[in-house]
Amino acid sequence: MLMLDVRRADTLLVDTLLVDADPDRRARTALAIGQLRMRARLPQLRRLLTDGDTLIAASAAYALGVAKDTQAVSFLARAIGGAPDPVAREAAWALGEIGEPARTVLSVALGEGLAAPLRSSSAALRNAPVRAALVLASVKLRPAPIALVVPWLADTAAQVVRAAAYVVGRLRAPAGVRALLAVRAHADDEVRQYVARALTRSTVGDSLAVPAREALNAFMRDVDWRVRANAAGSVSTFGASAFDDVQIGLADSVANVRIVAADSLAVVFGRDAGRWRRAWERDTLLAVRRLMLAHARRLALPIFDAEVTVWQQHADWRYRMAALEHRARGSDTDRVLTAETFITDADARVRTAALQRLATNIDGSLAPRVRVLAERASADRDSIVRAIGRRLLAPRDTAARPPRPATPDSLVARPLGDYERLVRQWGTAGSRQPVAIIETDHGVITLQLHGREAPLVVEAFVRLASNGFYRNTVFHRVVPNFVVQDGDPRGDGSGGPGFSLRESFSRRRHERGCLGLATSGPDTGGSQYYLCHSSQPHLDGAYTVFGHVLTGFDVMDRIVQGDRMLRIRIQ
Repeated sequence: MLMLDVRRADTLLVDTLLVDADPDRRARTALAIGQLRMRARLPQLRRLLTDGDTLIAASAAYALGVAKDTQAVSFLARAIGGAPDPVAREAAWALGEIGEPARTVLSVALGEGLAAPLRSSSAALRNAPVRAALVLASVKLRPAPIALVVPWLADTAAQVVRAAAYVVGRLRAPAGVRALLAVRAHADDEVRQYVARALTRSTVGDSLAVPAREALNAFMRDVDWRVRANAAGSVSTFGASAFDDVQIGLADSVANVRIVAADSLAVVFGRDAGRWRRAWERDTLLAVRRLMLAHARRLALPIFDAEVTVWQQHADWRYRMAALEHRARGSDTDRVLTAETFITDADARVRTAALQRLATNIDGSLAPRVRVLAERASADRDSIVRAIGRRLLAPRDTAARPPRPATPDSLVARPLGDYERLVRQWGTAGSRQPVAIIETDHGVITLQLHGREAPLVVEAFVRLASNGFYRNTVFHRVVPNFVVQDGDPRGDGSGGPGFSLRESFSRRRHERGCLGLATSGPDTGGSQYYLCHSSQPHLDGAYTVFGHVLTGFDVMDRIVQGDRMLRIRIQ
């Protein structure tokens, strides 16, 4: 744990643990080799693919993918042919991560050159989880072998069909549209989600536009809101002709579907003020109205200016923030005037947002007014507002310089006793893992945390929650049928706890309800976290999964951007 935290390979320790009697230690060491990309120890990982312990062999396969070891391709090829299912599944994933050097292996496995790949390919000889992993791996190839993926849409296992639909749908591959339409009524909801995602105007072309529109119209009434959300996004690409379908989306009972529909109104409504006004009056949800404001502003339609003026005095700071965003999108003078209006706001988040609009170059004639605002901010009771004020008062070249990133805790080794405590607490087999309870305006989400797989990330999350850091924030980023993100005390997506965390990769996948560590690059995690609405295979191996939802999926699904997170409790 210490070695991974400081990111300094200890070859003596690794060599010792690779022959340890405890298979769990050997498996963890294999994962560490991959995460640290210890090139000199990758040959040992390749040999571990045939280890008699499935946990060790599967961990080695996954680690080879994390390390993107091109020399492991032939070893991984043998694993997908004859290793136990867990090992073969990780080997297939690893081949996808390696990418182009693994193209031939993946293509042959999927049945290249065969008339009946679902019967006679090497993939067909494997169980459904391995077949699905092989199909999914092809999404990483550029260009992806769509012709080899399409036949697997006819597989008898929903898991495999889901994987094939994901590849075609995520890439929006025109060559796979006709076959996707054939599974549009599939019983698996994720299959339908991927089909709906793929049916955009540019993907279906003219020849399939009619059946695609018929499918999208049916999807707009699907029992699963995630299918409806994807359909609302795709149908909007057909422009003004999608008016009736978009209207269905705007009337949906699920807020996130309405949000997707509202995001298309500039294309569908154009400059028809009557349509805008009727849509506004029908939906009072702030998240929907903020989108409508943004689109109306881009079209230079002043039809909601009176409402924005009322919002400036609203008791809820989120409405005042929306009014600020609307007012500050104009000229330099508009930005300064907006800052002058909101610099006295009762909420520090609003004052911060107002001042941030002045951080970029402002016309020199407005400099005296900016200086007055900066002087006022530098005496503010909020530390973030004061810091922005001081930056604005600094010379221009200094003010424009971005702040230094927080120093990762892991650059300085912690006492070994800290790591020993975490091992004793969560790292042993059968140890009780912590449970997190997220309280929201919509109800409670209960999560199981994975302290065994991601101890340092879980420790930080538990510590922040126990210290009251996660209180009265907002879900600052919600992308329907993708993620719900929180953990920023500033509410704009750029805040954090003042320290950085290392990634902690494991074989946990980004499935529906997973809890992940949000980052802006390698090893830049902090307090921000996300929950996934649906499976997101493209995130596997790139972000840390450190928990999963136990109960409260319906609560997670109801959250929209701007909703409040009241607090997080740990049990």
